[in-house]
Amino acid sequence: MSDKAAAWKAFWAQQGPGNATGCLPARWQSVFAELEGAWRKFAAGLPENARVLDLATGDARVLHWLGEARADVTRTGVDLAPSLPPAPPGVSIHTGVAMEDLPFEDDGFDAVVSQFGVEYGEPPATAREVARTTTEDATVALIVHRGDGAILAHNLARAEQIRWVLDETGLIDATKAAVTEDTAPWATATASVAAVVDQGRQRYGDRSAGWEIPEAIRRSLVMGAQAGDSAAGVIGLLDRIESQARNELARIDSLAGACETADAREDFLAAFEAHDLALTDSRELHDAAGRLFAEMLELRRT
Repeated sequence: MSDKAAAWKAFWAQQGPGNATGCLPARWQSVFAELEGAWRKFAAGLPENARVLDLATGDARVLHWLGEARADVTRTGVDLAPSLPPAPPGVSIHTGVAMEDLPFEDDGFDAVVSQFGVEYGEPPATAREVARTTTEDATVALIVHRGDGAILAHNLARAEQIRWVLDETGLIDATKAAVTEDTAPWATATASVAAVVDQGRQRYGDRSAGWEIPEAIRRSLVMGAQAGDSAAGVIGLLDRIESQARNELARIDSLAGACETADAREDFLAAFEAHDLALTDSRELHDAAGRLFAEMLELRRT
């Protein structure tokens, strides 16, 4: 399994049903409201009893929104991740499935949708499978990332902050060494970490990864001392913090690659046009603050 695949596997393993915020902070609720509105509008145009396939479905929130808007729709999702949060009621999920190699018969779906999904794969192979598994009058709706959008900008800033903590400060390695050499309550190590917590707050703010990660390390030391943990136990916590941080870096790297794929719009659309799926509509999506964060593309058979 690649680092990126492992990172997304770990991400979904940490999520509960319907509560993942993906690559955005939870406080950006207007983004999710805009996405939900876009899919509800799309649902209104589906034929009666439409069979819908969602590519890279994740927690299946798109299928959940479609089902709320249209109770008659049959909803199926696929995702490469080997495990996902429990599916919403009435949704069939197939895990460990690549969108480039779908396990479905020809002409089985009346619509294919994807939210921040197809651009993570290989568009030519995905387009072939979309064309194969859809009916002649099917609609394809894709919400894709934008390289000039707020989602990538937010995540690139987080990547800078994470690298500052992990690589520039060397905080985790230094803390492990100090804990190994000292005994609880590891006063020297805790004071050193607290200083980096303050640096991270001043440099990036108290909602930043530059503050969150050092603060998680500080709390691990304090709670470990209070619980009477051994140095090995605290080091295990630090290893988990580092693993989660590096997994986030891998996810951000894959996000940046997905933006590049979607931004190469001529090549991206040509992959679908090669299978007679042409762009019929597109619109930019903005949150309540006016920030561009995605684009919705609709395609139909020519």
